Amino acid sequence: MCVFDIEINVLSSLLNLMKEELFEIIILELDYFLIEKVREMRIRHQPYLSMLKLSQEMELGESYVSSVENLKSRVKYNIRAIHRVAKCFKLQSYLELFPSEVMKNDIVRMRLRKFPIKKGKLGVNDDGTVDKAYEIVSVNPLTEKELQLWKSNKLPYLTIIK
Repeated sequence: MCVFDIEINVLSSLLNLMKEELFEIIILELDYFLIEKVREMRIRHQPYLSMLKLSQEMELGESYVSSVENLKSRVKYNIRAIHRVAKCFKLQSYLELFPSEVMKNDIVRMRLRKFPIKKGKLGVNDDGTVDKAYEIVSVNPLTEKELQLWKSNKLPYLTIIK
């Protein structure tokens, strides 16, 4: 590898850092779990199941899954959508979508780093892990004061940090 190649790699890394987004959302910990679970099932599905295709199979708006997976959006899976997800993936039980134990927290402030998506779509890596669109930087339960502000719609859902 020559010096020119190294400089290009460094510049490419710097550009990716500049594209990186950092933001906070207020979300139910269970909502986040469900979003990630469905996203992972969608990506692992053979053949690959795009957000558009899953939305169409669920017979919901074409941008529904995309809106849910975009954590900056307040759109979340509701009971009807969970039922349709279970049908689309031919699940035997709704339990296949939910965590095995009750979540520790209810409403949390989650700081996330959004990764630039490579190759146009997320996929399964050689080690069997699924590409992540977001990295969790921190998760903190809301304080009592923040809960009161949230209940009265005085706490913003989304805060862009970078």
